[in-house]
Amino acid sequence: MRQIPESAWLALPQPFLAREAFAAGLTSTSIAGAVRRRQVISVAASLYAVREPWIALSPPRLHLAMARAASVSVPGGVVSHLSAALVRGLPYPLGPLGPVSLTLPASDSTASRGDWRRLLDGAMPDEHVMRASGLPVTNPARTVIDCFRQLRPRDALAVADAALRQGLTGLEALEEMRAFQTRWPGITRADIGMARVDHRRESWLESASAATAHALGFPIPMSHVWIHRLDGRLIGRVDFLWPSAGVVGEADGRGKYLGSYSEDEWDAEEAAAHMVAERDRERELESVGFAVARWGTGAVLDGGSGLAQVLRETRGRAHPSRIRCLWRQDLGDDLRLWNPASMGTLPGHGNGPHAA
Repeated sequence: MRQIPESAWLALPQPFLAREAFAAGLTSTSIAGAVRRRQVISVAASLYAVREPWIALSPPRLHLAMARAASVSVPGGVVSHLSAALVRGLPYPLGPLGPVSLTLPASDSTASRGDWRRLLDGAMPDEHVMRASGLPVTNPARTVIDCFRQLRPRDALAVADAALRQGLTGLEALEEMRAFQTRWPGITRADIGMARVDHRRESWLESASAATAHALGFPIPMSHVWIHRLDGRLIGRVDFLWPSAGVVGEADGRGKYLGSYSEDEWDAEEAAAHMVAERDRERELESVGFAVARWGTGAVLDGGSGLAQVLRETRGRAHPSRIRCLWRQDLGDDLRLWNPASMGTLPGHGNGPHAA
């Protein structure tokens, strides 16, 4: 039997459906031979990929590649929910990403247990569908509300915050979509999530921290506040601020210290310099009266017990009455004298970490 060169398999989409191989002139016999030689692997029923490049893909890239195949395999299917968020480059959960989500309007199609596709029914007006990366996907507002309904709160909030930050959608569009999905499964989760959205948050960890803290009973903090000394000199921008508690929160993901380097190019000296700068900034914040809490990704996992502990401990050593500084929410704002009473009246912000 003639062996098909690898270039012929690589010329197909990765992964490729059996019917896509047949359309390119390949046969079921040649597919079976390539699988026996481990040149090609079986990804799922009637779905294949060239082995070496496929196993080198990261989980998000694997999911995106599967989304293409899923869209082709189910006529009329629209990539939706977390899969649509991934297509748009929005944040994604830690751990397994699960099957590709496709929504079909008024469809009776079903996906078998353990299938690589998750087929969902749902009304799909034309204006809810767009094309992104060559795929039919739900529009950003539909994607955000779908994620609020079905993802964990911390992951859904990360999707929503990023969509607003990138200008993909706005609060008005989200409210309209929520109204459209009235009485859909999980819609009350969207109501809770929309009350927490803040376009200022800049990472999955920041969004996940806000969602986890709120679920534990802590108020929603202000995000990305600029703190200055009384003479106007900038101390820095803090990730989170609970004004009346006098607590600053810093969500320290690895990216803060890895910078733009990949792991094999990491510059230890640059990372060390960054950590020293962060230490000096923390001392300056404490010198004007704040107590600073720091946490990493692990603190928001397993129910957020680590985050709860660090916030309670920091609240215990805070002395808000001693704070003397200037502040502003955005760089274009005028500097204002620290006054937690007025800051506490901002919509969605409370008096600080005090949950039991």
